[in-house]
Amino acid sequence: MKKTLLIITFLFSIKFYSQEIIEFNKSGFSFYLTKDCKIGECKISKIIVFKNGEFIQEIIPSENDFSSFINNESIMEIEDMNFDSYIDFRIIKSIPAEYPFPYLYWMYNEKTELFEKNIDYEKIISPTFDYEKNIIISNWHGYLSDYYTDYYKLIEGNLNLFERKFTKPNRNGKRQIEIWKVINGELKLISSEEK
Repeated sequence: MKKTLLIITFLFSIKFYSQEIIEFNKSGFSFYLTKDCKIGECKISKIIVFKNGEFIQEIIPSENDFSSFINNESIMEIEDMNFDSYIDFRIIKSIPAEYPFPYLYWMYNEKTELFEKNIDYEKIISPTFDYEKNIIISNWHGYLSDYYTDYYKLIEGNLNLFERKFTKPNRNGKRQIEIWKVINGELKLISSEEK
């Protein structure tokens, strides 16, 4: 009886659980992500980092989950995210009911030669990095058709929101566009127009 139960348990675990190693490479770094999936949901349980073929770090990410339908190329992004000319990386934190994706972030520390988790960046949704202006642009949406574009600058290594553009439909069938700026630490409405 025990043997039969053990075989049934093993067969069910094969059907409902899988593990895969995904490899990403950039600028001499190799990242090996352990992707664990069960019944339509996946997570990254471990990240092993090599630099020029040598092991440098093992990272256990905090809680993350995403659909098994997400292709592997979309799970991780590798780019300079703090304008210091070193690569950093992020992985999908979760897939909300609708796009865009929130991420977990790690920044490269040139002194320790390791990647360090950055919780402050987690507020940035679907980032775009403007390397000419050294700003980070975050596009996201709130309730129904409310769209936001947030603009961040790094000041002494700290992430600072300095402007927000808010767009929503109004009763006239046009779009209401508001520009908010941070003044003395508070977001204040600067302009509002219909388009």
